[in-house]
Amino acid sequence: MAINTIFKSVGSDYERNLDGKQIVTQCNFDTTSKGGVTKVCALSSDAQITKVQALSKQIKISGRVSLKLVYLDGEGRLGSFDYISDFSEDIADDAVIADMPCLVRASIVDSVSSISGAEIKVQTVVELSPTVVEISTVELLEEGDGALALRQEQDYQRYIATVNEELEISEEYACGARVDDVLFYDSKVLVCNVDNDDDKLTVSGQLEISVIYSSEGVQATKNINLPFVQELASRGENLRACISANIKDSRLIIEGSENDNTFKMIVCISLQGFVMQIEKTSAIVDLYSPTNALQVGKETVRFDKQNGVMRFEERISGSVAVDDGDEGIKNIISSVVTQNTLSNIVAMQDCILAEGILNTCVIYMSEGGNIKCIQVELPYSLQFDKEGVSAGDILCGSAIATDCSHKVKRDREVELTVNIVLSICSKTPVENVVIKALEEGECLEVNSSAISVYLPSKGESIWQVAKTLGMSIESIMEQNPNLNDVMQGDERIVIYREV
Repeated sequence: MAINTIFKSVGSDYERNLDGKQIVTQCNFDTTSKGGVTKVCALSSDAQITKVQALSKQIKISGRVSLKLVYLDGEGRLGSFDYISDFSEDIADDAVIADMPCLVRASIVDSVSSISGAEIKVQTVVELSPTVVEISTVELLEEGDGALALRQEQDYQRYIATVNEELEISEEYACGARVDDVLFYDSKVLVCNVDNDDDKLTVSGQLEISVIYSSEGVQATKNINLPFVQELASRGENLRACISANIKDSRLIIEGSENDNTFKMIVCISLQGFVMQIEKTSAIVDLYSPTNALQVGKETVRFDKQNGVMRFEERISGSVAVDDGDEGIKNIISSVVTQNTLSNIVAMQDCILAEGILNTCVIYMSEGGNIKCIQVELPYSLQFDKEGVSAGDILCGSAIATDCSHKVKRDREVELTVNIVLSICSKTPVENVVIKALEEGECLEVNSSAISVYLPSKGESIWQVAKTLGMSIESIMEQNPNLNDVMQGDERIVIYREV
């Protein structure tokens, strides 16, 4: 009897991480006209990609490094610099095809400052990580009339779009006094969730803004946390996307009357990522014929399926003391988070381990009335329970620090408490078995025994039993109703045949 087969095509697109590269940017700040420099207190750096173009075997990248620096001048007063450095780089890779979906993420690996006379030198190491989408199609065996088939529910995904959208957030803060100078203005952003309700794809996140300013000779700090929601252009069911957010532009405008100023903060956020559509399908992964020998050619299709974005939050704390020879602490002016490096993310069964280092600078007034600063390094190792996470999942993410509070202990020690918020993207490795070829062989001899007794091995499936006996699963179960899908090894399967 001839076996009639019907195949169907499904998308099996997947993200592929290419080998990246590190670049080094360097800039010099001349403080001669501003009273010189004695110490760098805080250095915050960010990197963003402004343009990406996929050519044949090459990716062209344009980006920007933003630096914000707070220092003590020659008379011990606070000063600051903001600096933007543009860069262009090429990444060569034979896997790149012209105009293929492509994104490059930029992250700061390290920022180091040094002082030479009245000049501050800053060297920043930036990691460039390119990702492309490989477009692939798989032929699945949908029907196999004339044979007994084993079906399996399988997941596939199809590339829908590349997200490269922007949104603008504005906020005002009434200072209630005259602002003499803004010493530090920085913003960080994080994606908290990506929802696919009512065929819409919506990104929610949070923006953290920090401002240090002087008013009538007194330094003050204001931290603002702003949630945001952005609906993306993509539409459809079963959409998944690992979206990341970056600060494209951030401006601070001082408004109001001479003695009653207001901060107007305008932040442009860039959202990037790939949108995939998950398709669940029933595919034949094995078959046999009671009458003819079959040669079944199989292949395993592997890709990483997008699961989406998860948000976690935890408070950490630590302390640091001033050196024995230094003056005690009178009061804290500000604590500035300079860098939050998420160094390791590990997926375990139903939980996630995240490890990183938070770098903070505490600016304080000493008992002698001098402004000083001290660096605080807070390593953290956080474990979060998350049902559905598997040990083999692939994780990547970012973290920001919010709600940084401090207190002075015994006049010589500062205790910091910081909220760590993490955005973690999850992907699950998928291995789908597909049938690529099918050939019918010689006719099989008919089993003429009236009764057959079969002793299965432990772990053998009911499908393997049926294939060995040359019968349908339904016929075997009808005569042996106590069988399970997987054998324990102590079963005795009795088959009564019609002769």
